[in-house]
Amino acid sequence: MIESINEYLAAIYHLNKAQYALLVVALMSVVGVSVGLFTEIILRTLGIKGEQ
Repeated sequence: MIESINEYLAAIYHLNKAQYALLVVALMSVVGVSVGLFTEIILRTLGIKGEQ
């Protein structure tokens, strides 16, 4: 499965660099948001609240 994703990304890169750039930015945004949410959940289970 990972290999097919890599092949898809390589094909997009070779066909259209602007579309590849948008895809990378979108994926990085999703990864950043998911890391932030995961960290928030872990900290709340430990009883640590962020400043409001």
